[in-house]
Amino acid sequence: MKKVLALTDFLNLNIGSATDAYLRELALVAIESRHLAHTVEQLSAYQRGLTEAEAPKGKLIEGRYWVANDGTVTDQQTSLMWMQSALEGTFTFDGACQAAKHLNAQEGFAGRTDWRMPSQDELFSLVVEANRPSVCQEAFPDTPEASFWTSTPHAAYAAGPRIIHFGNGRIYSNNSYSYFNHVRLVRGASVHRI
Repeated sequence: MKKVLALTDFLNLNIGSATDAYLRELALVAIESRHLAHTVEQLSAYQRGLTEAEAPKGKLIEGRYWVANDGTVTDQQTSLMWMQSALEGTFTFDGACQAAKHLNAQEGFAGRTDWRMPSQDELFSLVVEANRPSVCQEAFPDTPEASFWTSTPHAAYAAGPRIIHFGNGRIYSNNSYSYFNHVRLVRGASVHRI
């Protein structure tokens, strides 16, 4: 039976291999930055017997976004995992919902099968109004300056949900489910505005 190690245990490793040095560095980064989500996943991979080469790889951007080599971006502030690129093409609202269901029913994406359309608050959490497109371009480099669907209905317009336009970072009310917009899928717990 393997011993489960605490994060601080990795600081006390005798550095006898490249893997030990790699794990100690991960622990230091996690403790200093308090961004534990992917670091813990990497340490967990080590505990499962994966080698350094097999452990998840990526880089932290702006101290917030963990961009993994599997096409995902995890927002360290919200703990939401995003697809780095939007789905190819544009969709009606129902088409976007069906695309997410189809993706999950197949093999999923990046080994996960619980992708969904984001709420207004979740998608808006990515907006950087000073940028064009209005998103962290290093984390999400292929984002078009266009409208993206959210799963949030507009209270005043039963005919359509909210959209977010990444050309200006604004939230709009869509008056129809039949318009064509982009979609970026997300997974994880829902984020609600405080």
